[in-house]
Amino acid sequence: MAGAGGRADGGARVNAPLIVAGFLAILGAAIHGVGGEVLVVRKLSPEMLPSSRFGGPQATKTMIHVTWHMTTIAFLTVGSTLLLAGTVLDGDTAQGIGLVAAAASTGFAALAVGLGGAYRHFPRSLLRHPAPVVLTLTAALAWWGAL
Repeated sequence: MAGAGGRADGGARVNAPLIVAGFLAILGAAIHGVGGEVLVVRKLSPEMLPSSRFGGPQATKTMIHVTWHMTTIAFLTVGSTLLLAGTVLDGDTAQGIGLVAAAASTGFAALAVGLGGAYRHFPRSLLRHPAPVVLTLTAALAWWGAL
């Protein structure tokens, strides 16, 4: 007899939408980390950045650099969590972790779509950078798999 959502042999049931969502999030993390480092962060000129109450322009560049890679780690964490929920976890545990990851993915997508639309011409801005589409697809797949 199979456990809650599991297989008769006791193994976790594979959840394709969670696996695909996890793969997209991890791929996004890799592209965000490497691409952002090379194409964005390294090109920031401290001379062009403002000072803040935390320090001069170099401190501003450091804060941008750290924040950039914290976001990369967040994408990697959510992607790994989605993969775990879709492969090795089972039942209520898989669903609960999948729901948390789906909520985080939704937050990422909402920021990309909302702020991207607010600062650029909507909806053309959604197609100029892949993040809004990929993050929204990741969130939709995560919800589909978690529910």
